[in-house]
Amino acid sequence: MKEENDLKQAYGTQAPFKVPEGYFDDFAARMMQMLPEQEAKVIEMKPSGWLRWRPYVAAASICAIIGGWALFFFGQNTEQTTAYSGSNAPATEITMEQAADYVMIDNDDIYTYLADF
Repeated sequence: MKEENDLKQAYGTQAPFKVPEGYFDDFAARMMQMLPEQEAKVIEMKPSGWLRWRPYVAAASICAIIGGWALFFFGQNTEQTTAYSGSNAPATEITMEQAADYVMIDNDDIYTYLADF
């Protein structure tokens, strides 16, 4: 406290610098006049890395799953089918509903998988 009082007595309490009258009244307009005119630079945003290949990977995965189902269910010969089922039904009579029941997937699951893409 003593030091502060000594400084006030030596130099006074008035600020040594003053802002001219009306300086901030038109400050924004003067500053805008001093800035050079430039056009906005447009930067294209392109996905990179994994995001760029994501739709292709998703499509390939779906094709692989459907192709795997088709090969598994429709690619069996009739001898193997009759051995497992105990009937004389040919392998081509397996429907997509039977395949979906076999893998325990329903329409809600399919819509959920497709909604992610």
